Amino acid sequence: MTSRSRDARRFRILRTLMLLVGVVLAGRLVHIQIFKHDDLRAKAERQWKSSVPITAERGNLYDHHGQPLALSVTTWRIGVSGSRVTDSNALAVLLADVLEGDRARIRNKIIKAGNSHVVLATEVVLTTEQKSRVEAEGQQAITAEPIEGRLYPTDGVGASLIGFFREDQDQDVSTGLEHSLDHYLAGKPGMASRTRTGNPHKDMGRVEIEKAVHGKDIVLSLDIKLQTICEEELSRSITECGADGGSVLILDPNTGDILAAASGPLLETRRGRHRDPGIWINSNFTSQYEPGSVFKIFSIASMLRHSAIDTATVFNCDNVKTNGIYVSNSGNHDLGNLSMMEAFSASSNIYVGKAVGNLREIELYRDLYDLGFGQATSLAYDGQPAGILRPVTNWSKRSKQTIAIGQEVAVTSLQLGLAVCSVANGGTLYAPRMIREIRDDKGRVLEKVEPTPLRQVMAPSLAALMREAMGRVVLEGTGQDAGMDWITTGGKTGTAQKCVDGKLYKSGAYISSFAGMVPLDNPRLVIITVLDEPKSQYHYASKSAVPLFASIVKGIRRSTPWLTDVPGGRTSTYTPPDKQEMVAVPDVMHLSVAKAEQELNAAGFKVMGAEKDGMVVQQIPAPGTKCLPGQKVELAVADPRGGAGAESTLCPDFIGMSNREITSYAARLGIPVIVTGVGYAVRQSRGQGKTVEGKSITIKMEKSW
Repeated sequence: MTSRSRDARRFRILRTLMLLVGVVLAGRLVHIQIFKHDDLRAKAERQWKSSVPITAERGNLYDHHGQPLALSVTTWRIGVSGSRVTDSNALAVLLADVLEGDRARIRNKIIKAGNSHVVLATEVVLTTEQKSRVEAEGQQAITAEPIEGRLYPTDGVGASLIGFFREDQDQDVSTGLEHSLDHYLAGKPGMASRTRTGNPHKDMGRVEIEKAVHGKDIVLSLDIKLQTICEEELSRSITECGADGGSVLILDPNTGDILAAASGPLLETRRGRHRDPGIWINSNFTSQYEPGSVFKIFSIASMLRHSAIDTATVFNCDNVKTNGIYVSNSGNHDLGNLSMMEAFSASSNIYVGKAVGNLREIELYRDLYDLGFGQATSLAYDGQPAGILRPVTNWSKRSKQTIAIGQEVAVTSLQLGLAVCSVANGGTLYAPRMIREIRDDKGRVLEKVEPTPLRQVMAPSLAALMREAMGRVVLEGTGQDAGMDWITTGGKTGTAQKCVDGKLYKSGAYISSFAGMVPLDNPRLVIITVLDEPKSQYHYASKSAVPLFASIVKGIRRSTPWLTDVPGGRTSTYTPPDKQEMVAVPDVMHLSVAKAEQELNAAGFKVMGAEKDGMVVQQIPAPGTKCLPGQKVELAVADPRGGAGAESTLCPDFIGMSNREITSYAARLGIPVIVTGVGYAVRQSRGQGKTVEGKSITIKMEKSW
């Protein structure tokens, strides 16, 4: 084969090979571009693109005057990527100016980081100008990561009500209204796509795929000035009374608006660590307690409604068994014959225990349930209990009497306050209102939330009668320290042994409360004050919850317009026409019975409880109390022989009494007693009517009804 033939053959082989390679490459190209196109495109997008969430700006909270309570703010986490730094000196100058820091220290941090990333500051607030300067002069080395946060302009004021919100790793943590209103405030996150390039120092930016929706702004019913007054006075009262805690609730009786809700323990500032989780829980909504005598407002109203009694109905209010059940007055005092108004003012358990015998159980239950007891309210605040109001089928023999005087039931301050509002406004029960308006991020009103009247729970005339009764409590009864010389007030005290877990009683522990309204003739505010386990004499509501109410009313007058334009121009204490020409009760403490009776008779008063000789150790009403001439004054008398004459004393019936009632009653009779356990007396070592003979009587108590 010639040389030319060999070359021609080689060329054909080469051409064939090139053709085959071309066919293979073309096939591969077809396979990639047509058959593998979608898969490879998706793989490329996964490598160069990533989805980035766009955080929605959280809505703001305002009080009803427009003062901000919780605001969303964008802060920045500022750092430096060491691998992108070209001039550490210039970068340090820029960051020192923006962060208001030390230039040398910032430069040393940048150099020390080398090629790594270093965070220089967190929660930095950048102006628009500063942000633009960082982007323009930052050598692409500065990282500015936005952080959506919350600012609370009132700091610790209202903390347990407003709560808090923070982003914590993969979940949000919140309390109070920040939590319960989250569906309004949170908004809806958006989504963006970020495209990277092969150059580690450059990317193609991000493209918004779905826009974030701003959370809604909420205008609350809360008045932050009232809230501040309540927290200041509550803090002072807790300290003064040695209480474990307490609460104050202010409502607008004509709308159901919650104007203030203070709860102890109180938070002074949000800064720092807080070890007690109770500071974030508002007990006005979450804690239930036995209301005690405050509940007589509603049991008396039920009796009047069903004609079980009227204002002229008189019962003897000395301590005896009532309808086969022992119910005693506070302090075990014998009060003699009292009409309804007198009994309400004196807070006589005996009167209520006898009067409720004329009322059917189902009538009392339905009226109390209608007032909202035994059912959680519609307030947007998590953790609300329903309270305790058991169905009639679960009542015991003594339930009707004990429920009527505020035992064997449990309420929250909110339930109690809303029921008192119905008395204040003429008989309408309102749902609690916390939200007044819902707005968008431009301030436009999306929804106005109107007051919600639920039902008429009593006739206007009955409500007016109960307001008059509450006025007389302040005028002549246990709430006299709530009286003012510039405005009318009314209310009802409650001193109740503290109940735990719905049935057990805590020895020596009391809940003291006062349900008040102001002004009495046209109520604008209903105020519920509660102190948890006040010590010593402060466990009486008249010594703790009532003065707290008075101090709050005075603070409202000084600092807000709520009570500055009360119509009528009244400047003296409210005095009904039949209460003119009142006389102060003389001080007969530690006098002999004969001398005390002489002084009281000379002042125009009748005397009770002076059946034996001795020294006066207690008098009801207290010395200096202004009453109409002819009213009865009860005297508790101590045996001058120090109890030496107790041999002839007959043993009383202690069954059903509380520890406090037993101690007071026994001391008055000069009978030595040994009390075991807490709650109610269920057994006694000596029977009723037996001679005491100078020996101690052992009384067994149980912690349940």
